[in-house]
Amino acid sequence: MAKKYKYGLVLSGGGTRGFAHLGAIKALEENRIKPEIVSGVSAGSIIGAFYADGQEPEKIMDTLISKKLLAFVNIIFPKKGLLKMTGFERTMRGSLRAKRFEDLQIPLFVHAVNINTVEYTRFEKGDLVQAIKASSSIPVVFPPVEIDGHQYLDGGIVNNFPIEPLTDICEKVIGINVNPVGEAYHINKLSTIAIRSFHLSMRNHAEIRKDQCHIYIEPEEVQKYGILDLKSAEAVFEAGYKHTIEVLKP
Repeated sequence: MAKKYKYGLVLSGGGTRGFAHLGAIKALEENRIKPEIVSGVSAGSIIGAFYADGQEPEKIMDTLISKKLLAFVNIIFPKKGLLKMTGFERTMRGSLRAKRFEDLQIPLFVHAVNINTVEYTRFEKGDLVQAIKASSSIPVVFPPVEIDGHQYLDGGIVNNFPIEPLTDICEKVIGINVNPVGEAYHINKLSTIAIRSFHLSMRNHAEIRKDQCHIYIEPEEVQKYGILDLKSAEAVFEAGYKHTIEVLKP
């Protein structure tokens, strides 16, 4: 039986390392590989939303940098998180043409964890930005996001490589993991320790699922950049692009 989509795309979380997703997508398109459906979590949900909205990788890059979408982190000490996502929702709504999942040009799955019911939740309809915000809310670092009376956090807690929705409906699945974890030093801030601990906890999510991908992309160079390092966005984009070109060589 023929599957519904030729190419499906999985986008992992990874903070500002997510710019590597854009470089990788650019390389895929240059090789005439055009994903028709996207499953993303955290940073992958942000990039996935812009791509599913019909925007080109380099245009998305320019938008994210010019509007400083990921420079929303202000250090505060609220009851539910160490940092506040100031202006995130407003900027996302102003940058995306689609307001709801149903308005996107291609289907998108966004994942978050319902911390009330302890369920890994897939969003695919309704308010787009609220789901992305929930999917991107790193625990402890950011406060939970409330949707329909339930509290949600970053889906990467449970699965930072959400390939499962695509395996039965796509002929080929392309996976991009921008969260390789290597050695790190100078870990001396509470927020840095929290972020590092979070990413260490999900380092194996892609590893145990990558064999289900027909094309697997993991640019190791991005591990030298911090996950909230907006200044390195262009270098991260380029790392994703160059690595994907290498992966796609005959």
